[in-house]
Amino acid sequence: MRRILPILCWPVLALSTCVLVVSVFGASVPKVAPAVIQGAIPQTPPVPVLVELFTSDACATCAAAGDVLRTLEQKQPIPGVEVIGIEMRMDAWGAQGFRDPFALRQMTNRQNEYLRLFKLDNLFTPQIVIGGQSQLEGPDMKQARDEIARAAKGQRATVDFSFQSASLATVKVDKLPSSAGESEIWMAVAESPQEERPTGPLSNPGPLGRTGIVRSLVMLGLAQPGEVTTYSMHLRFNPRWRREDVKYVVFVQERLSRKIWAATAIVP
Repeated sequence: MRRILPILCWPVLALSTCVLVVSVFGASVPKVAPAVIQGAIPQTPPVPVLVELFTSDACATCAAAGDVLRTLEQKQPIPGVEVIGIEMRMDAWGAQGFRDPFALRQMTNRQNEYLRLFKLDNLFTPQIVIGGQSQLEGPDMKQARDEIARAAKGQRATVDFSFQSASLATVKVDKLPSSAGESEIWMAVAESPQEERPTGPLSNPGPLGRTGIVRSLVMLGLAQPGEVTTYSMHLRFNPRWRREDVKYVVFVQERLSRKIWAATAIVP
């Protein structure tokens, strides 16, 4: 399979910062007026939650599930939470004569990992996986909001993604909790193309409602609790993609439990 996004990266591990705190006892302290806070009071940033939609245009309800995820991304209706959505086009229906130009075997393999995690019998679409820990079997907005809010609770890691140039980027993972096992750092390139309707005997004639479709998914490396992990990489952009339709999503996922500890999305 042709690799779309070659990446060269090298780790920088176990970075630390020391802060010196000085306390003064027994000294007289002059009376001063209370300080006036200038500017806006800093606010707590929203907690990112990754939502994966496994889909195919071969199913009648996939477009509706895409609409649910797109609405959550665009309106961000959950206080204190940032919904990051990506659509995974699985290729399991290809054997039945359906041809989807955006389907990838890697997405089918990833969905199989969740099938084992949730102890399900068969693959199906649409399937919405939230934070790697819960799943929905249909386009239920209320249930999706409840599960996303639940996934945002508890300890979290942080992941930062920045561009040094059009082709050079850096990923930094920090604050992975001590309770976390060995975790993988993944980068997805998702595109929201102006796509043509796929054709085939199972093609869904309904409207296309979708968020960014994953075109490339690459594991950058591993992160360990108590360490700051940094990767720098050179990116080669596929000329068939429209830059204005692309976003990069980086997330940290525990290898065994599949829990997603951190996520971020950036538009270049």
